Amino acid sequence: MVAGLIDHRLSEVEFTGVTDLPAVVQRSRVIVTATPSTKPLIQADWVQPGTHLNAIGADMEGKQELDAKLFQGAQAYTDDVPQASEVGEIQNPIKAGVIKPEQVVEIGNSLLDPTLGRHDANAITIFDSTGIALQDLAAANLVFVRAKEQGVGTQVDL
Repeated sequence: MVAGLIDHRLSEVEFTGVTDLPAVVQRSRVIVTATPSTKPLIQADWVQPGTHLNAIGADMEGKQELDAKLFQGAQAYTDDVPQASEVGEIQNPIKAGVIKPEQVVEIGNSLLDPTLGRHDANAITIFDSTGIALQDLAAANLVFVRAKEQGVGTQVDL
């Protein structure tokens, strides 16, 4: 396992090999999983109140990085509920009856309606990213336009 520790004062990330995953999870307040796992790596009882998790590895049926029980009482978000219900991290707690698809908020809706965001600093929040190509293209285009406006970056013609 590898853990990235961010020093927010320096905006640097240090990656360190770890052997005690439960201890690292218990000390972390932001966790990003990006694995091809088919069994939960992060257990619900390891996660502290106020933690945010980005689950980006579960992108096909049968993949799972998070304990389904972690979704009990958590605020869950995704890029597309129907897609994530079939192939994302939320497929597992839905199948286990821990949550229902209508309890999951699409991230775009939370941006438009602040009442759909985090309600409490102690809430556990989970973002299940399955990837939407159109959103990726829109974000990439925005970065390109802003970089061009600011005169930064290098354009490469392929």
